[in-house]
Amino acid sequence: MSKRPPRPAATKRNSSQRSEAPRPFRPSGGRIGTLGGGLRVVFEDDQILVIDKPTGLLTAAAPGEEIDNAFGFVKSYIREQVRRRGTRVWIVHRLDREASGLLVFAKTEQAFEWLKEELRTKRAHRLYLAVVEGEMHPAGTQPKAGLPGERSIQQPLSGTIQSFLREDERGLMRSVKSPVSPRQSTAAPGNDDDEPRQAKLAVTHYRVLAVGKGRTLLQVRLETGRKNQIRVHMQEAKHPIVGDRRYGAQTDPLGRLCLHAIELGFAHPVGGETVRFRSAAPGPFWNLVGQDKADVVAGEAQTVVPTRAPTPLAQPHAATRPPKPQAPNPTRPAAGSQGPDSTMSSWDHVADWYTDLLDDRRSDHHDRVILPGTMRLLEVRPGMRVLDVACGQGILCERLAAQGASPVGVDSSPKLISTAQQHAAAAGHGTRPEYHLADARTLGDLSIGEFDAAACMMALMNMDPLGPLLRGIATRLKAGGRFVAVMLHPAFRAPGQSAWGWEGPGGTTTRDGPPGRKPSPSKDHRAPPPPSIQYRRIDGYLSLGQRAIVMNPGAVAKGGKSVTTVTYHRPIQAYVKAFADAGLLIDALEEWPSLRQSEPGPRAAAENRARREIPMFLALRAIKPG
Repeated sequence: MSKRPPRPAATKRNSSQRSEAPRPFRPSGGRIGTLGGGLRVVFEDDQILVIDKPTGLLTAAAPGEEIDNAFGFVKSYIREQVRRRGTRVWIVHRLDREASGLLVFAKTEQAFEWLKEELRTKRAHRLYLAVVEGEMHPAGTQPKAGLPGERSIQQPLSGTIQSFLREDERGLMRSVKSPVSPRQSTAAPGNDDDEPRQAKLAVTHYRVLAVGKGRTLLQVRLETGRKNQIRVHMQEAKHPIVGDRRYGAQTDPLGRLCLHAIELGFAHPVGGETVRFRSAAPGPFWNLVGQDKADVVAGEAQTVVPTRAPTPLAQPHAATRPPKPQAPNPTRPAAGSQGPDSTMSSWDHVADWYTDLLDDRRSDHHDRVILPGTMRLLEVRPGMRVLDVACGQGILCERLAAQGASPVGVDSSPKLISTAQQHAAAAGHGTRPEYHLADARTLGDLSIGEFDAAACMMALMNMDPLGPLLRGIATRLKAGGRFVAVMLHPAFRAPGQSAWGWEGPGGTTTRDGPPGRKPSPSKDHRAPPPPSIQYRRIDGYLSLGQRAIVMNPGAVAKGGKSVTTVTYHRPIQAYVKAFADAGLLIDALEEWPSLRQSEPGPRAAAENRARREIPMFLALRAIKPG
C-alpha cells in the first residue's frame, strides 16, 4: 500500500511548487549583527530568518517611505548573502516601532504561506514581557504602597482581556463592544480585509511575574495579533505600559516603551518540527519593579521551553522525489479488494504506475502542508520509534530518519517496499528506516515491537474495513503513544459529491476541481462582471460509500489502459467511532487548507479566500490511554 501525493491544482501560481528540504545556514560570528539598525540574527536556514529587533526601529516602512526599517535591512542582508538581484524575502508579522524582540521573516514563498497559516490558526507561540504602571495584586490582599501619584489596585495574578479593536481616524486603536461599525460599508461576507475600520476580535492573556515600586512586570501571551493589541488592552485594564504616552502612560523612566517580544515559536515550514526561540529581556525591566533579573528568570523557568533549532534535513536524492500525481483525487492508491482477506500482490498494479512517475516533480500539497503538518502533530524527537502505516516509497520514513527518529514502514506492495529500501540505502541518514512487507490490516500479527508514535498519511480513505487497521495500530503503540492520520477532508472534498461554484453573473460549477479553475465562458457576448464569491457545493456527506477512481486520466485520454482504484467515503463521525472502538482517544483535530495562491486577476481574491477558508485536508491525532 502506498501514499500518493495530492494532485496539483489546475490554476496558475506565482512560482514553482517544487520544494526541497532546507539547507541549514549558520552565519559565522563575523556576520552576526551585520544587518544594520542594531538587528541581531538569532537563527537562519534556507526557509526562515529569525532576528532580534531593538526598540525604535520600524518593522517595515510604508511604500515610498525613506526610513530605516528591519524589513529593509533584512532584504539587503539576504541579497548580499546570495549576491544576486531579484532575491525575495517575505514579512510574516510585525512589532511596534517602540517595542523590541523577536521577528521571523520567510525566505521562500512556501515558508511565508506556512507561517501565515501558523499565525492565522493560532498555532504560533508569542510571548512578551511588559512593565505596566500600577501594582497588580491577588484579589483580597492588601496592595503595597506605590510611589506618589501612581495607582495601585487589586488584580488577580493572571487573567485574560478580550475586546474588539478598531483603528480610528487618527491611527489609534480603540476597544469597542461590537465588531460592526455604524459606518461600515457593505462587503463580501467574512472578508474583513475589505473594511479597514471593521473591529476585529483581540484576546490577550497575562500573568504577573513581579510587583514593586508602583509597577508590575507581566508575561503576556497573544492569542490574536492585532495592531497595538497589548498596549490598548493594558490601557483598558488601567495599567498602561510604562513609556507608552500614546496609550495613557504617565511615566517614561527608560525613554522607551517597556514591551519586549521574548519568545517566538512555530512549526518549521519544511520539517514540521516545533521550534521556539528566546530573546534576552532588557535588564532595566526588572529594575523598574525593584527585582533582580536572575530571581525573576528562575521563577519563570518552568513555563519557558528552551530554544531548539530545526534538525537539518538531508538533501533528497533524485529517486526519493514523490511522483507527479495525475488522479482527480489527491490520495494514495487504494487496495484492489474489498476486505482483509485479499492478497498483497493486488497492490502491485498500482505500484508499477506509481514507480514510473518517481522522477517527476514533487507535489506541493505534500511538501507544504501534509508532511510538515504530520511531523508537527507527531512531535518527533530523536530516538523515537515511529510506525509509518502504508509507507509506500518511504517518503515519510525518510523525513523521520532525517529528524533522528527510528522509523519502521509497512506496506503490502513488494515493489514499493523494494523502492523504499533502495531509497534508504542511498539517503545516508544516521538512522536507516526499516521496512516490512505486510497488509496494514494485519499489524497486530507482526513482530515489530512497540512504538512511540504512528502515522498514516492520505491512506485511511483508501482502506476498508478500518477496524483491523486501527486495532493493530493501537496494539503496536506504547501507553501514551500517539497516532496521526491525514486524509482528504470528508466533508468538503468527497470525490464525486463536492464541487466548486461561483456566485454571480457567469458563475459555473466545477465538480471535484480545486479552487482556481476557470469557469466556462458566458454565452452573453458582453463580458459579465466577475463573480465575487467562490463557494463549495456539497451533494452528499453522511452516507457511507465507495467510488472507483481512475489514477491516470491523462494516459486514458490518449488511449492508454486505465489504472483504477477505490476510495471509501466516511463522515467524520465514522472515523471518531472507529478510533474509539480501537481504544484510541482523539486529542487533536485540525483542518488544513491549501497554501496555493492565484496569480493577480479579477478572481484571485475570491479564489485565495476559498482556499484559505474551506479546508482540503483533515488531520486527526489520537492517544493510546495508559
